[in-house]
Amino acid sequence: MNGHAARLPLRAIVALLFAACKPPGEGMIALEGATLIDGSGRDPVKDALLLVKNGHIEAVARVNEVQVPRGAERISLVGKTIIPGLIDAHTHVERWATLRYVAWGVTTVRDVHSDNDSAFVLKNDLNLGSVLGPRMFTAGAMIDGAPPTYANATAVRTGAEARKAVDQRAIAGADWVKIYTRITPELLRPLMDEAAVLRLPVAAHLGKIDALTAARAGVASLEHMAGVVQAAVRNPAALFHAHDQFLRGWTQEEAAWGTLDSATVARTARALAQTHVAIVPTLVLHDMLSRLDVPTLLTRPEMADVPTEAASVRDVAGLRRRAGWGRADFAAFRRSRPRQNQFVREFQRAGGLIAAGSPLDAIAAATRRAAQLLRADSLGQLAPRKVADLVVLNRNPGADITATRDIAWVMIRGRIIHPDSLRRTWAH
Repeated sequence: MNGHAARLPLRAIVALLFAACKPPGEGMIALEGATLIDGSGRDPVKDALLLVKNGHIEAVARVNEVQVPRGAERISLVGKTIIPGLIDAHTHVERWATLRYVAWGVTTVRDVHSDNDSAFVLKNDLNLGSVLGPRMFTAGAMIDGAPPTYANATAVRTGAEARKAVDQRAIAGADWVKIYTRITPELLRPLMDEAAVLRLPVAAHLGKIDALTAARAGVASLEHMAGVVQAAVRNPAALFHAHDQFLRGWTQEEAAWGTLDSATVARTARALAQTHVAIVPTLVLHDMLSRLDVPTLLTRPEMADVPTEAASVRDVAGLRRRAGWGRADFAAFRRSRPRQNQFVREFQRAGGLIAAGSPLDAIAAATRRAAQLLRADSLGQLAPRKVADLVVLNRNPGADITATRDIAWVMIRGRIIHPDSLRRTWAH
């Protein structure tokens, strides 16, 4: 033994010997044999191998292309499909829903309006890992004109108030600023100036501004495709005026999609794509609006995971009563659906930040492209050094997108979560 070793305490020598004997794969998980849809847009990879350690992906290859380190936990996923963890790019997060997101394969959420206090507390709880759930990006409370549509929004009447509202969100740790339907062009200009100085992207649910005006002003995303109809029609004044009352504006704008011809929709989509604004179309919302008169809406299987006290989801009758929607309104909403779908296709075809068409496009929209919207390079794709957020499916969604609902298990930050075990926690 040399002089240096002789001077080492016995405990240090034992520790060194133990470290030398420690398997190189200890703490690593090897996922072997699945079909991999990695979120890059490339073709699926059969017989894939993913090595995961410390919450990140260390290697992606085919089985037998790289050696699985000794001591790794090996999990055979032959017959399964792996996709990146899903990103819900438009949410209004409530604490009861956090486990539900994970059970349905959603590992990241973009919250675009919640109470300021609860939003930032929940964001810290989720992102620090003290509460199990998706990682969370939030805008806090949205900024609206006066009077605000929702009492927990921040009302602004002047440019100075708009700038102050943006400042408050920057200080609180917001990832985005969300503006709402009563923001006017006069309020938008100072708000966008302040947001640019603070490098806060702005998400817009428009009412009194058309989509092209907002996009050219620098808005980062258009939520629900709001403002697109105003940009498409010759004279949007009546639609702007309707948004003096939120539900009346919503009704008229939703119905007005059905009055547009296909050439106008295509032209508007191309013009918006050239501005580089992102579209968060929430087509599921538009589809639900067109079917709120269907009695079985609340009895579909997915509703089993929604608690009975969750009025924000379950109170369909209350929404219909407040809006005053009747048979003619729902018929108008259904006439609008083909034009809304066409707009998404045309926007994507023109190079806009969205995806539509095949099941693989839909997965890209909910993973890699949503991560681009969030400016979160470590999310949305399964590749070395990316975060180990993924979903293991029992079937391949390349042929049938509904396979994304047939979940074997979910990995979030490298931790394996079984949806059935989560469901047992809220079944009692």
